[in-house]
Amino acid sequence: MTMVPELGIRWEWEAAPSVRAPEHRATWARIEIGVGADHITLVEDRESGSSRRSIYCPLYPLAEWIAYNWWALRADARPARSLHLRGSDRREFSRFRRHSVRCSGDGFLWPDLLIIPEGDRKRLIWQRDRAPHPGRPIRFLADGEALVDGVSVERELGHLVSAVLVRLAEQGITGTALEQEWAGIQQATPEEVEFCLAAARLGLDPYSEAEPYEKSILRAAGELPGNLLGDFLDAVEPSRISQALEWINAARVEIGRTSGARAGQELRSELRPLRLPLGDRLWEKGWGQARAVRKMLDLADREVFDLSSYMESADRPSADRGLQAIGGAGTAGPLALVEPGRTPGSRRFTLSRALWHYLWSSDPVFLVTTAHTDRQKIERAFAAELLAPAQGISELLGEVLETATQDDLDGVAAHFQVSPMLIKHQLENQLLAA
Repeated sequence: MTMVPELGIRWEWEAAPSVRAPEHRATWARIEIGVGADHITLVEDRESGSSRRSIYCPLYPLAEWIAYNWWALRADARPARSLHLRGSDRREFSRFRRHSVRCSGDGFLWPDLLIIPEGDRKRLIWQRDRAPHPGRPIRFLADGEALVDGVSVERELGHLVSAVLVRLAEQGITGTALEQEWAGIQQATPEEVEFCLAAARLGLDPYSEAEPYEKSILRAAGELPGNLLGDFLDAVEPSRISQALEWINAARVEIGRTSGARAGQELRSELRPLRLPLGDRLWEKGWGQARAVRKMLDLADREVFDLSSYMESADRPSADRGLQAIGGAGTAGPLALVEPGRTPGSRRFTLSRALWHYLWSSDPVFLVTTAHTDRQKIERAFAAELLAPAQGISELLGEVLETATQDDLDGVAAHFQVSPMLIKHQLENQLLAA
């Protein structure tokens, strides 16, 4: 089994008598930040020309940044979609101020590290400084990315804040902004925590931005259960919550009155008892589930999946662009209502994602959204492998697998009735990566 790496923040307090700000002087430290065996704080010291795995600065600014952005660090997954759309063009991470450690600031140089929730895990992405800066004594040297257990990250960040507060109290420093902010977080009632997390999933600061949407957030929490609420909050625009709830309620009625695809219900009944060796990584789970479906149906790797037999669909304009489809169990099988105007390949992919929800989750009603959390990663991998198996792509490309042109990809996409982008992703993520 692959071990999931953990975020580790280690420090040793250092004397800093010449530092003027009392919070900085009291919490001056040698700090190491790492993920597994990777050293995020690996730096080059310009003066000595040597490298080291630690930085020297106060922990107070980092602790204050954690406290002020606590709810976003716990629940705001929206930056994951932006990073996905931009691909390798990540530009400056600092635009994600609530997720960027570099924004801890106070004039000190922190690593260019993002912490982004993606469901039960958090994605940590760090990048090196591309070139020395004349005004900076150090340059960060490490690049990397890791999916880390979300609870362990929150525990590590919370431990740092608590340690800084203890250090300040020992030095006789009280009444700081950090102390007040952290006390408010620790004293929040369960209802307040639930609201703060919901606001954060909408991309809002619960204390300064969520008030205009409070009634809508509470209504959503009252009307939508479990995963449906989570997927909704991760994708909808705050200003569209009320309209989107009306859309969901109307869709629920329509789904309940429609028969759906009976073959889909039969397929689910046959799949549910199976125990699948799904792998440790999210996308591997999706691939494994898709292969199980194709094996159950005795489909060859090159064979086109007849999606319409297992997922009935109809057009329904969405109330929000982040909500791409809504589906559920009709009277005899699954049905999905999809935003009209999609290309045939895009529609098949969306419906395949909907089929994943019906086959592998227990939610009576579900959403297909633009979000990029752990559940969406599994469903996207499932849809890609279900519609265009990597082995089938390999067989069709043959000797040109590693030198395939766009025309080659277009031909394979036409065969499987999907978009060329899906074929490209399968090629990169499975065949060439192997």
